[in-house]
Amino acid sequence: MTTSYKLQLQQDLKAMKRLARAAERAAGEAAEAEAQARKAASDARIMAKLSRISGEAPVEPVAQPEPEPVVEPEPEPLAEEKPKKKTTAKKTPAKKATTKRTKK
Repeated sequence: MTTSYKLQLQQDLKAMKRLARAAERAAGEAAEAEAQARKAASDARIMAKLSRISGEAPVEPVAQPEPEPVVEPEPEPLAEEKPKKKTTAKKTPAKKATTKRTKK
């Protein structure tokens, strides 16, 4: 038999994973759109360069429509965590310098 707090934890975990997947998907789409924009700009530069080399009139680059900005939902904090105490490292006493004894 499962208790209610375990069921609640499972639901919270599923919600967190759902939000994480949505954020990953949005980040991937943004990266893909940025890569396509860089590719289009690079192709336009290459076309202009090749037209200058061949002596033809410069070709106007094809304008890409601006994609709509994607609004990411803000994840809601599910549980507040207690701040941890800062601990300081204990100082160890310095070792005394020892000299090696030689035979007489």
